[in-house]
Amino acid sequence: MSPAPPEQRMHRRLTLLAFAFATASVLWSGFSIRHWLREQQAERREQLGRWSREPEPGEEPVLHPTNALAAFRTRQPTAGLTGAATLFGTTNVWTLHLRFEPDQWEAMEPHLIEPLDRDRRGGSVFGLRNPKASRNGLAGVRGLEFEWVRAELEFEDRSFPSVGVRYKGNGTYLRSQRQLKRPLKIDLNRFEKSQSLGGRKTLNLANLVTDDSCLHDTLAYEVYRAAGVPSPRTAFARVFLTTNREPARHLGLYALIENPDQEFAAETLGTREGVMFKPVTPRLFADLGGDWSDYEGIYDPKNKPTEAQTRRVLDFAQLVSHADDATFAARHAEFLDVEEFCRFLAVTVLLSSYDSFLANGQNYYMWLAPEPQRFLFLPWDLDNAWGRFGGASAGERAAASIRHPWIGEHRLLERLFAVPAFRERYFATLERLLDEVFVPERLHRRVDELAALVRPLVAEESRRKHERFEQAVTQTTPRTDEEDGRGFGRNRPPHPLKWFITERAKSVRAQLAGESEGVVPTRWR
Repeated sequence: MSPAPPEQRMHRRLTLLAFAFATASVLWSGFSIRHWLREQQAERREQLGRWSREPEPGEEPVLHPTNALAAFRTRQPTAGLTGAATLFGTTNVWTLHLRFEPDQWEAMEPHLIEPLDRDRRGGSVFGLRNPKASRNGLAGVRGLEFEWVRAELEFEDRSFPSVGVRYKGNGTYLRSQRQLKRPLKIDLNRFEKSQSLGGRKTLNLANLVTDDSCLHDTLAYEVYRAAGVPSPRTAFARVFLTTNREPARHLGLYALIENPDQEFAAETLGTREGVMFKPVTPRLFADLGGDWSDYEGIYDPKNKPTEAQTRRVLDFAQLVSHADDATFAARHAEFLDVEEFCRFLAVTVLLSSYDSFLANGQNYYMWLAPEPQRFLFLPWDLDNAWGRFGGASAGERAAASIRHPWIGEHRLLERLFAVPAFRERYFATLERLLDEVFVPERLHRRVDELAALVRPLVAEESRRKHERFEQAVTQTTPRTDEEDGRGFGRNRPPHPLKWFITERAKSVRAQLAGESEGVVPTRWR
């Protein structure tokens, strides 16, 4: 047999070389990620050891102060928790203690799955969804899968010997993955049935690491509820942790947030018969074809939908994607509770909340009511509300456009804003909220009231956290341009909450009066 031509031999060599390089890259990537996880576990064990001793001279104090221990030893009675309203009182501060056996504590560390290819992130229909992950969001995109483990929970004077616990969150988890104080989800019924607190089975604990004021979630949910948007309620919690037989360690202050589940729907929406979706897509109601399986992972139903309910999603996608302007204007209210949606949208715009439906297509729920089968929108995960999140400057976020508040392509909003009757209702809703709800003087007073409640709890964690908290809740002047562009995450200067409230109200009023065009946002990161 004659030898292959030189060009063919060169092609084979290049192919083998490319294959070898790709294989080495995959192996190195897997090694790097596993090495990183081992480093995280070692650092956490070292941190646990550090917290069990007194700080060195000149070292910043770390948690576990005397007043936190006093609160830990003083139990509030829970006999009066007759419903979710008594559990999720905004000014409630509960004490929780989680005890893990060592094997369960180690098992809670995320395990690795295949991350989403970079080419399929960003503007794709998947966006922040990795089809190989069990839950949507950035953590899954990066290949982290959270595990449920068994723990013992003490909630004030009540003990639950066996509950399910896992990490939660995406950006908040990634931001805090080198710490013990990470966001948590507790399922009281995971291993033992018929357990509940105030009629609720799920507890969401937000660790407040992205929010120096520690008030963004609490205050934003209050504004949504005051505007008439069905929204979760909140409380605060001190959380303690035991991972072996040593004394409990104080993790710090968390926000305790009501779960938008069937119990929530029955109480807040009046029925369990609808279906709750948690979409993750920058192209809501895009036409993906006629098979529900192509939509299911993206829309992430939290209870099993009927065939009629899944058909409702597909039919609305057809209307949004393909109907002419006259047909869409005539029929969109068949699918959308327009009044409720205007309230939801107006508050989201007032809060300049861009880690959301307006930009990256996440952090909200949709409820499809049983009759007349219209979609309602509910807020979720508001630590980056109040103009904190986005690639623009804080000043630009405070002046964000009310006429074009979305970032990138947003077919649903583009079509709705082309309907004159919708625009009029939306602008009227903004005006009403500026008069009745988003009133700077009232919101400033509420910031002061809530800050007074949590101030001593924040001070328990560290001097640095307390200093940043004071800047966030008291500062009334903007950051300088130099500060605004400096750092991301923990090194970014605190976001001045009162300043944003004042400037946002001023900008929206000027835009409604035709005195300002506002700033059209162009990027969310």
